[in-house]
Amino acid sequence: MAFVAVGYALIALSQVTHEWLIVGVIAATIPVTALVCFWERRAPIWLAILATALSSVVWWATVALQELGVTSLLLGMAVGVLLTQTAKVNPFLLLAGLGFVVAPVGIAALVRPEQDWTAYLLTASVAYAVAVGLFLLNRYTWNRYLEIDAARRTGAELAVAQERYRFAADLHDIQGHTLHVLRLKTQLADKLIDRDPAAAHAHLAEAQALISETLANTRSLAFGERHLVVATELANAQELFAAAGIRCTVEGSMPATPNDELFALVVREATTNILRHAQAQEVTVRLGEGSLVITNDGSPEPPRPRSGLARLAERFIAAGGTLQSGSASGVFTTAATIS
Repeated sequence: MAFVAVGYALIALSQVTHEWLIVGVIAATIPVTALVCFWERRAPIWLAILATALSSVVWWATVALQELGVTSLLLGMAVGVLLTQTAKVNPFLLLAGLGFVVAPVGIAALVRPEQDWTAYLLTASVAYAVAVGLFLLNRYTWNRYLEIDAARRTGAELAVAQERYRFAADLHDIQGHTLHVLRLKTQLADKLIDRDPAAAHAHLAEAQALISETLANTRSLAFGERHLVVATELANAQELFAAAGIRCTVEGSMPATPNDELFALVVREATTNILRHAQAQEVTVRLGEGSLVITNDGSPEPPRPRSGLARLAERFIAAGGTLQSGSASGVFTTAATIS
């Protein structure tokens, strides 16, 4: 926009003939050009007054001396930028600005009615309209850019938050599950240490292996290399249920799918919840194509709003599926589906 103001000034300089008017055009061009540089933010008051005053004097002098009316371009720029800087552009103010720009022509027409002032009127009106149009277009484009930039920043922040949330959920799945299993293993070892030392040592060895596996899983999670498999999680769950004296029955099969890890997380979370909260005697796992249902007696309390199952339910919804859990007649059911 500053280049436009300078271009207007050069056009004016090429048309005027009075030397002092040339000086006036140069003097007005400097503050007007500086004012135009504030098109995307509010300009200082002193600069706005100076630019408007000097360009007004030049335009009034142009009309009085009957020079060519191109100097109205500078006044149109000054008034245009002032009226388009408000938070909401007022059309009545724009009309008032047009009246201010063409006022010298109207007064001159009253003083010298024999003269034809049409060219001055058209020049002033067009100069003002072009200036206002340019500033409004620039403002609209700038606002759209700011909105897009804000949306991009918001999207980036949401992506970071979602990744942190996913990492926290995965870390909970690894560490929470492992800690509960370790507690079970150490409790069993403590009970067996006197009457069956070999079995106790076996449980302790399994606990040590589980710790090593958890460390490896944590490293994989940190580097984005972790991947769970339903079959592996089911095998671990059956082993844990057997160690806890819980009967576990697996029915059906589940073909490998892109969402295999989500179903594996359900198996792991449900296993942890059963071992931790339920007084279960029997667990049944039913597998199907895109579906997983786990039921157990000794029904625990419904999942808390931010529990592992509740967080997993959000991830299933994001993947186009559902994860529901609830208790009825003493049987707790966890059902996951992705079509």
